[in-house]
Amino acid sequence: MVTAVFTATAVLTGGASAFACDPRPLPIAGATAVRAADGSYQLSWSPANDVRSVSVYAATHPIEKAQDGVLVAKDATGAVTVTGLAPASRWYFTIVPGGARLGEGVAAKLVDLDGVKNARDLGGYPAADGLRIRWGTIFRTARLTPATATGREELAGLGIKDDVDLRSSAEAAAEGPDPIPAGVTHVAEPVGDPDQAVPPDPNTPPSTGDPIMDNYRLLVSNPNLGHQFVDALAHIADAGQRPLLYHCTGGNHRTGWMTVILLKVLGVPDDVIRQDYLMSSGTVATYLDAAYDQVARDYGSFPAYLAALGVTDRLTRQLRHALLEAPR
Repeated sequence: MVTAVFTATAVLTGGASAFACDPRPLPIAGATAVRAADGSYQLSWSPANDVRSVSVYAATHPIEKAQDGVLVAKDATGAVTVTGLAPASRWYFTIVPGGARLGEGVAAKLVDLDGVKNARDLGGYPAADGLRIRWGTIFRTARLTPATATGREELAGLGIKDDVDLRSSAEAAAEGPDPIPAGVTHVAEPVGDPDQAVPPDPNTPPSTGDPIMDNYRLLVSNPNLGHQFVDALAHIADAGQRPLLYHCTGGNHRTGWMTVILLKVLGVPDDVIRQDYLMSSGTVATYLDAAYDQVARDYGSFPAYLAALGVTDRLTRQLRHALLEAPR
């Protein structure tokens, strides 16, 4: 069942078959998708003045041609409520102006994994050169072990190939192995693992009195604690490993900083990076600010910090080629 709601609202991304260098206005802009508690999806967008109506297609994976999906709405003008889709599947939508073959792709930012916190898709964020991050390619979450039977079914629906685990070996042993689907590769990249021999850092910053803030500053000041982030980036750059999911325990601090690094490499604006960071439970702006402050003190700039970690120009090019696309 599909119900059309004819109101005009807006928020993220671009339109039909228009590349970043194309000066023409996009027919569809500001597309968003939000999944409601009842399993329905609220889609909204801002059409150009000459777009009178659109058709909406849905699929369980990102699609190049809208017509490869299922038609779930037509003759809509600014927003639509879509119901009746399989609840355990992740859905991707394409909003197509009348008469066009291609349209604007969008999905829900928050990912439903029952029992798992802080799960979301990094797709849709604006990035370098007027491009944006592809939907359905990179997911971030908290630990997967609390996933319910429904959550495990939803996890299988993401179609991931790699599960990059940032937990320490002690955490993984205490919490148990990730309940990943058959065929998914578990990749252990323990960040700050006490079982690892980490060279002492004579420049360890003094304590702030806040253990979490201290950990952020230490993570930055001692690059030996962060080389797993670069290993994770290499997995992301490998086409054979995507779609890919990465997580720590809470899905906020180590996963949060991993995401900051990835989004910085992709050229995502700072305000968007901060917005994504603060979407996770247990995060506050002062933690991120402390990490940024330590980067400035120790390296002078974020590019210099990335270089110290081992993020090369080649890896940056590979990641941007793999993860970015022109607004369609």
